[in-house]
Amino acid sequence: MPFPRPEITPPETNIYLVGISYNNKSINKMKAIILNKIGSIKNLDYADIKKPKPGKNEVLVKVEFCGVNHLDLLIIAGKRPTSNKFPLILGSEIVGVRADTKEKVAVYPWTFCGVCTQCKAGRENICDKGGTFGRTRAGGFAEYICVPKENLIGIPENLDEKLVCASTLSAITAYHMIERAQIPNGSTVLINGATGGVGTAAIQILKNKKCNVIARTSRKEKIKLLKQIGAQTVLINEFPESVPYIIDAMGGDVWSKSVDILSKNGTIVFCATTIEEPGNVDIGRAFSNQLNILGSYGGTVNDLKEVIRHVQNKFFKPVIDSTFSLDCVPEALKKLNSRASLGKILIAVH
Repeated sequence: MPFPRPEITPPETNIYLVGISYNNKSINKMKAIILNKIGSIKNLDYADIKKPKPGKNEVLVKVEFCGVNHLDLLIIAGKRPTSNKFPLILGSEIVGVRADTKEKVAVYPWTFCGVCTQCKAGRENICDKGGTFGRTRAGGFAEYICVPKENLIGIPENLDEKLVCASTLSAITAYHMIERAQIPNGSTVLINGATGGVGTAAIQILKNKKCNVIARTSRKEKIKLLKQIGAQTVLINEFPESVPYIIDAMGGDVWSKSVDILSKNGTIVFCATTIEEPGNVDIGRAFSNQLNILGSYGGTVNDLKEVIRHVQNKFFKPVIDSTFSLDCVPEALKKLNSRASLGKILIAVH
């Protein structure tokens, strides 16, 4: 959809890099962060491991950047199913360079079969046999990764890889939610989890749709930047009385309260993974007020292509909180878990 150019594009802040060389003594080895077993961030190790070899219809990609995501924390905690093959390399938001052609590429985060009913309908994100990089197969917290060809999307040479990396999962999740909810231009929209990658992307996309954005956060120090990127109103742990549209990236009791404040014929679209407690719905009210309750899982290949196009045209600029080096993945995950970040945390793997 044709978004107008935003008035404000937030700067990147806080870079945490250390002077470590990733040159290997053997061309068959690479550096990686590996998860040896579930249960704790302490189970992550920075190690030399065997460089992967691409299989049929796969390409070897030299990883440049990989985003840090709540999914990584959930996997470590044992709250998301994995391949059960340990050690496991986490990281699902990946950009890099094809080893064969030297082309810059983004990796579509979800694996898909291409032949099931969902895939044939263009819903690769909910493929019947699908998975996720960093969960059901090796992810991007490593120097190299093998990727199915159908998961690779070219990046224009003049486009900053960091901006694309910060968009490969969070921004397409936000874009898909807004499209799925069919939020009209000029609508009033409440965003729960406004300071994360999904929330900051949703704010900018909705701003470009001339929407009245209400952002919720628990931290007063984040009010200024939330308003800079497009939120008209910022609430600190409060809820408005009634709204027609809600984007929820929190879940739990926040999700439950949000359903309660939806106006008649209102819509809540959610991708909640942050709060693990189950949500509750007053079925009678949902029925009598004709509420629309929509789950939204990730985004499609076309969603990612659209988001990259919007980043290239400067209609949308991901908010990057900080950048850590590969050996500092545990510290990056701890920062994410503390909810101290605003926007995406990236890992530089070069």
